This record gives sequence, structure tokens and C-alpha cells, in this order.
Amino acid sequence: MTHLESYAATRPSDFELARRIIAEAHQHDGASPVSDQALLAAAQGERSLLLFRGDANADPVAVGVVGQGEVDLVVLPTARGNGVGTAALAELLHRVDAEALAWAHGENPAAEALLRRAGFTPVRSLYRMALDPALLPQPGSDAVALDLPDGFELRPFDPERPDDAGRWVRANAAAFATHPEQGRVTESDFALMRAEEWFDPEDLLLLIDGTGEAAGSTWIKTLRDPEVETELYAVGVRPEFAGQGLGGLLLDATLARMAQHRPQRVSLYVDGDNDRAVRMYERAGFTIDSRSRQWRTASPASPGATMDP
Repeated sequence: MTHLESYAATRPSDFELARRIIAEAHQHDGASPVSDQALLAAAQGERSLLLFRGDANADPVAVGVVGQGEVDLVVLPTARGNGVGTAALAELLHRVDAEALAWAHGENPAAEALLRRAGFTPVRSLYRMALDPALLPQPGSDAVALDLPDGFELRPFDPERPDDAGRWVRANAAAFATHPEQGRVTESDFALMRAEEWFDPEDLLLLIDGTGEAAGSTWIKTLRDPEVETELYAVGVRPEFAGQGLGGLLLDATLARMAQHRPQRVSLYVDGDNDRAVRMYERAGFTIDSRSRQWRTASPASPGATMDP
């Protein structure tokens, strides 16, 4: 097995180096290899972020995040095929006390083969869906007009309103109560998310009901390097408002806001078994661009077991 040394990220420069490795892999693979939630948990000390290198004087060639029952791993494209992934995954699994979950993002046969050899089996699918930007409504057109129900207001998140953060967190938690990642976002998490370079309060829309609470929300993540991509980051409606067409209304508002950015790419992620949401996005013109799978292992891997040398 390839020999690797690892060290925990403790300084801001360590996290910045990890982000550069993740960004390079993202550009090479066409899909982010580590979720925002994993990096957020690592930044808060809830998970461990490890950097892997061949020896103490070498540059890191892989990044791993482990904790809360999950494992994330990304290997630099230039370092792949030499057993780095096998060795790094083995060390990460030694830090897991019970079953672990891991993602293979996008169409990635090599990552799935690595997970299968380590004793994982697939348990969940995630679709990346894409929309031709030409299908976005033209700003100022009649298609952008939204017919809000009586007593509702749709407005951007306001950082100057002290209650807006709580409004969004409560609505998000209710809308995603059964979601394993999104439903766990706290106000502290939300504060860190708003500190990301891509955050724009105008891209987070709150649907306020007659009580002043948020009945739902839609959030767009806009990236501008190298091209403009708008991603539907999270859209949800409280369960008590289900069946009133508010999800479709929020999607219309999302597409109208995306159009203002004039993106070259438009995307979203949705659970593969969420048939209702998939159909709604397909009616709006989205098509499945790629599929990711989450994998689970029932117990930590034994030292060196079924791993490539």
C-alpha cells in the first residue's frame, strides 16, 4: 500500500490549501468532490479535516474529512492511480467507530470501485440537473410576474433584520425535516454559510406569511469562475403549506432571479427518490445531467483489508 503521512488542518492556511485541492479536482471532474456541509462541519470543529502527503517535506496530494458518521475524500488528479486513494481511505476509516457514509460524486467509476473494495454498498442517489440558460425568463418579461397568494410577501433576506436568520433556519428545518444534511443547519451554520464569497443576500428569497414567519424560501448559489453558474442551492416550503402551489411559485422566482445573473450554466441537485421534485424540475425544463451515489459500510475496514497495494 502507498505510504502516506497525514496531518490535521488547524490553521486557516491548511483550510485554504484543502480548498485549492478540492477546486482543482472539481475543475478536472466536473463535480465537487466534497459537500459544502462537510467543509462547514470541519470549519466548526465538528469533523476532522486531514491533509495527506507522501512525506513531511512534500505537498499534500489528498484531502479527507471525517466525522459525524461520514467520510469525504478527494485526491489530486495528478496523484491518482498510485494507491493514494486506497491508503487515504483506509486511514479515514480507522477513525470511524461505527458505520460510515461516503459519496461518489458524479459519474465516477474509479471512486465507486474504491468504495466497493473497502466494503461499502450504495444506499442513496443524488441527481445533478441542468437547464439551458436560454430557457430562463427574460428580465422584465410577463413570464417573471408572480401571483402571490393574499397575505404573502416575497422578499430578499435582509442582513440588517435581526430576525431574518432565525426565520430562514426555522423554515428550512421544517421544510427539510427528513433530509439528512439540509435539515440540520443551525443559525451558527447559517452564519458561516453567509460568510462564503459566493453569498449574496439578494439571492436568498423569503416567502413571508401573514404571521411574519417564512412559509418557504429559495436560495441561489452563484459562482463566477471561470464562467457564471447559478445553482439552485435550496428551495423548500413548510409542510403545513404543502399542496398550495408555493413550491412552483418559488421555482418561478428562482428562475427569474437566475436570469438576472445571465449565467452560462444553470444547475441544481435533488435526491433521486424525490419523484415529485424531479417532475417539477423537469416541467421547468431541467434534465438529469449526472448521478451521484452515497455509499455505506457497516463497520470500519480492517488494516489493509481488500485495499490495493
